[in-house]
Amino acid sequence: QELGPLQAAIDHLPLRSQQAMTLRKIEGLSRREIAARMGIAEQTVAEYLASGAYVLAEWLHSEPGRKP
Repeated sequence: QELGPLQAAIDHLPLRSQQAMTLRKIEGLSRREIAARMGIAEQTVAEYLASGAYVLAEWLHSEPGRKP
């Protein structure tokens, strides 16, 4: 499975958002499992995932020469 563009986008997230997005999108964990693994509340996981998804969408849909 090719993760190149997705991994490049994830690498530009803040550290905790990177961790949450990797656990969700690559490892397939639920928010509850992510919260337990990271030692944070499920609501915090939801916030990391929401903000991460926004940044990922911006990154993946921007023009190649205009990457943030």
